Order: sequence, then structure tokens, then C-alpha cells
Amino acid sequence: MQMSPTIYTAITFAPVQGFIEKSRKLRDLYGSSFLLSYLAKEICQSAEKQELEVISPALIDVTRGTPNQIIIKGDFTEKSAKESLLKAWKKICRDCREWIEQNLPNYPYHWHREWEAWSNHAWEFFWAQSTESIDKVRHKLSEKKRRRDWTGINWHGESSTLSGADSIAWYGMSDLAHPTKSSISEQSQKIKEFYINLSQKVSSAILDPRERLSIPELIKRLIPRILNLELPQNFSDLNRHSEDNFYTGWFQGDGDRIGEFLKNQKGDPSQALNSFSKAMMEWGKDLQKYLPSAEDSTSEEAKGKIIYAGGDDFLGVLYAKKTQLNPQECLQWFYKFHKEIWPKHQQDIKVSVGFVWAAPGVPQRDVLQHCRQTERSAKDQGRDRLAIRILFNSGNYLEWVCPWEHLKPILTSYQDRLGGNNWTHFYNDVATLESRHAFTKDSSDVALSLFEIYFKKAQKNPKLIVGDEDPQKLNQWICDLAKVGFHLHV
Repeated sequence: MQMSPTIYTAITFAPVQGFIEKSRKLRDLYGSSFLLSYLAKEICQSAEKQELEVISPALIDVTRGTPNQIIIKGDFTEKSAKESLLKAWKKICRDCREWIEQNLPNYPYHWHREWEAWSNHAWEFFWAQSTESIDKVRHKLSEKKRRRDWTGINWHGESSTLSGADSIAWYGMSDLAHPTKSSISEQSQKIKEFYINLSQKVSSAILDPRERLSIPELIKRLIPRILNLELPQNFSDLNRHSEDNFYTGWFQGDGDRIGEFLKNQKGDPSQALNSFSKAMMEWGKDLQKYLPSAEDSTSEEAKGKIIYAGGDDFLGVLYAKKTQLNPQECLQWFYKFHKEIWPKHQQDIKVSVGFVWAAPGVPQRDVLQHCRQTERSAKDQGRDRLAIRILFNSGNYLEWVCPWEHLKPILTSYQDRLGGNNWTHFYNDVATLESRHAFTKDSSDVALSLFEIYFKKAQKNPKLIVGDEDPQKLNQWICDLAKVGFHLHV
């Protein structure tokens, strides 16, 4: 008897990064991470109820893990998979709307049409199957994602104050299609009163009464409160717009060449992927424990928070309560991350990380976009690197990228002309030479001489570190080192 071929099913949905990046407060980030993980978990559980094997993710922590892709062994039909996603999301929407209506019962609610639109059109769903291999089904899923089929939602009236996209969610939002029912000033007063009362119900720490959120933004903010999730306490200890004007360190990372790693594993590909997924999800689940000063302490005492860790994909923030975190503390943690923390998963893979040292006046959604771009810089310049970006309030930034193995030897070997650790000497030399156009496209001799003067102890050849003998790239790398290093050591 001929055996039926094995069917592999791959599933994902969008927008994932966009959903996270449209966040302004730490609570929005946690709400986003929870919702994405919750939806992924519901899809996986639906497959398991049909006695299908979920290969990846092997483990989901619903408050922090955000797997980008689900791989199932078996015939999980597109109809079943999509229904499980929509069912879970519609339940979230319904629970959130009903909670508001039950806790603020004195308003005449005319907003069901907008909630129904978001219930049906918030997500774009992708599904693929193959009888050949896991690699093949992933490739087919990627092809599907290139052919987007997005349904946008139009709105009337003022847009949210959080992202500027989509209309403000309030009990009379359906009436905005008929502006003759009330004046703009009357509508503004009703919205103001609604948000004051809603804020009082959930606390101003969750919802500032001055905020005006869209339906998806309101869901992200309220769902942890509605479901009584055990999220980290004291969200207010990270106030990026406080009078203290503290910088904060944001980092985003991702494993390198995971596909190639899995291809080279011996034995059953399904088992290899499942084992890998389990190891990485367990690693991500424990990542909060390894933040600065977190050892032998509770997560609230750590100098930072992990926003999500969906396996080899993670996002976090480093900061200190009521004081300015020293950027050198961040560097010390990254040295340890590379040598001790990342290898704890015991998988033979490298990692690329983007680190953004962000000024307090930069909107958080912009900081998150810079995190993603900085991680991409680490990938684009060869992987297995840390990309460091200094982000100013103006939106301007400085960036320097270095392979992990050379990071600590270089930054800790700096010595100024007086034998000290004052980076101003190096910074001023570079600024002066740049003003005199000493760094030419045809020669890197001046830059290499500077490196030899200030980093003699490192005993490293910049040409080998950069991996390119192009004089312009070498000049840029050494100049960027001076500028970024100066801001990390002021």
C-alpha cells in the first residue's frame, strides 16, 4: 500500500511589526505582544484539536512570545486556520467592547458598525501547503506574502492622538457620518467626558484622560486589564518624557541564518525544527532574568524590561528607575549578552542586534522604527554584529556597527593622548580632520593612523574588522567609532 505524502502547512498574519511599532507607551507594547501571541496560540490550539502536530512554535508564552510563523505537520485547511484567527480576534474585540459598555452603561452607544469593521478587517492572513518539505512550504508562504490583499478601513472625524491613523473610538463614532446631529464642539466635549470616565474606570496609569485612541489602540491598552493579565508592575517607572530628560537604551535582535542552520541538522526536519523552536522559546521566556542587575532579583528590580521574546526574535529596553542609566552599563551588558546570555539556548547560531540609545523627546513609535532599522544595519553589514545608534531629539542619529568578537576589545582598549579614557580627544581629532577634508575617497591612511594612536592596545586591523579594504568604508567606520564612542562615554 502506498503511503500518503506528508503535508506541511505554514501560516502567518500581518501586520506584526506595524502592530507593535504603532505604540507610544510601554503598556501598548505589552498589549501588542500579548495579542499577537494570543492569536498565534489560538491557531495552534485549533490545529491540535484536529490532532495535527504543531512543529513550530514548540512553546508559547502568551505575554511575551510573538512567533512570526506557524508550521504544522498535517492538512490544516486554509478555512480552518483563518476561522481560528478570526474567531480569536473577534472574541477579543467583543470582550473589549462589552467590557466598556458594561462599565460605562449610561452612554447611548452608536459604534457597533466600526467595531464590526475592525473585527473583520484588522488582519491579513497567509496560508500555504506543500508535500515536499518544510523549506518548500516556507518559500510558498513567502511568495503569498508578496501578493498583498489588504482591506483598509475608512473613518470620519478626528484621528487618534496616538498614531494619527484611524478615528477616535467613542460611543457616538457612528454618528460622525451624519454631522448634522451635533456640532464639532459638542462632539469634542462628549469625547472628552467619555475618556475621563473611561480613565477613571481603568486608572490613569493605563489610560491618560487626555488621550484619544482608535479601536485597535484601545484594545491593546485595555485587554491586559480586562483579562487580568499578570504583567510587570510599575509601568510608570519608564517615563521617557519626564522632566529628568533621561536617555533609554532599546535593543532588537534576531538569530542569523536560521534557515541554513535547520537545513544542516541531521535526522527528521520536523523534529529538528521543533527542538530548535522549543530551545529558543525557553530561552526567550527566561531572558528577563538576565537583564542588568536582575540576577537573584525580581524582574521589577532589573534595569530594563523585555517587551517580547518570540524565540530568536526579541525586543527590550534598558533603563534605571529615577536615575539616568549609564550607557557604559549597557555596553557591559552587551558584552555579557554575547558571551554568556545568548549561548544559553545551546543552539549553534549567531545573532544580530540593533541598540538604540534614545533621547527622551523622540516619540516611542519612532524609537521602535529605529530599532528595526538598526538591527537591519547589523544584518546588512555581515551579521553576527551589534549595531549602535545614538538617536537625538531632532531625529538625527549616529551609527556604528561592529562584529561581536571585536566589540569589547576595541571599546575597552581606547587610550587618549594623556593615557586616560577621555574620548573627547579622538572625537575632536576626527572633527578637525573632517573639516579639513583629510579623509579622502582614495586613501584611508589618516584614519588608520588615528586608530593606531587611540586603539594600540586592541591590536586589531580595521581592514579585517570591516571586511573591506575600500578606503571610504574604512574612513567612515573609524569616524563613526569616534562619534558614537564619544556619546557612549560622556
